[in-house]
Amino acid sequence: MAKPKLIVIVGPTASGKTDLAIKIAKQFDGEVISADSRMVYRGMDIGTAKPEGKRGESYMINGVPHWGIDILEPDEDFTAANFKKYADQTIKEIIERGHVPILAGGTGLYVSAVVDNLTFTEVPPNEDLRQKLEALTNDELLARISEKDPKTAETIDAANRRRLIRALEIIETTGEPLAKQQRKGKSKYEVLEIAIDLPREELYERIDQRVDRLIATGLVDEVRGLKEQYGCEINAMTGIGYRQICAFLQGFIKLKDAIELLKRDTRHYAKRQMTWFRRDDRIKGISSDNQALELVKNFLR
Repeated sequence: MAKPKLIVIVGPTASGKTDLAIKIAKQFDGEVISADSRMVYRGMDIGTAKPEGKRGESYMINGVPHWGIDILEPDEDFTAANFKKYADQTIKEIIERGHVPILAGGTGLYVSAVVDNLTFTEVPPNEDLRQKLEALTNDELLARISEKDPKTAETIDAANRRRLIRALEIIETTGEPLAKQQRKGKSKYEVLEIAIDLPREELYERIDQRVDRLIATGLVDEVRGLKEQYGCEINAMTGIGYRQICAFLQGFIKLKDAIELLKRDTRHYAKRQMTWFRRDDRIKGISSDNQALELVKNFLR
């Protein structure tokens, strides 16, 4: 029996994944599943550059149903294992409706969880170890990860303290790299993976312009409201765009410095995303929408 077909669109932040996914969905009767670890949260709209849409059973953007957006409150936990379960069920329902499932996003682990049918080792919190790790600086945490798990060190968000501590907690508790905690299974889908490939200078310029747009459209007010309701310590608020503005609202840095930090951290994040996706030789790089549409046309024949 033939496997169901799944189109996957990946690439760094600000590369145009959403626009391409919508074009493909409109031409081939598709529905989109967002593989973005921050767009799952309600109220985190500006900082995630969430496209304007109509909320209902799905999140409608330009007439195309999108799933995986606005499904949780910011203080709810959501892991790659949770996303895989959600995405697999949603893909099944899209196919049952006779439509084409399109997975689009930049969270590499979310994409891999679905494409590679990953299962995850559950590692419970180790409070004693966490206390010891809390005494280390971010640079010291990253150095420790680099020593024990160089591949993870290349792609982890080096400014996200909670993520650094959790990664080390898993590595040191199990004695194995993070990749060993993610076991690949037999793929459920026939997959076409497409990566938007932009020149680095153009990508970085788009990132800077996006950050300026986010600030102009009210990012500081959005983060202020979330801070008042949830505080800055919840996991969702450690993401890029939120932790930098939180630092400003808490009086640690000036707004202009927070904006420059946000641009820098976003560029670093984009570089890590490119590193993650370039490791996978199954992904086909494209430089134009027409090139992507032709690949999809041939894939769906």
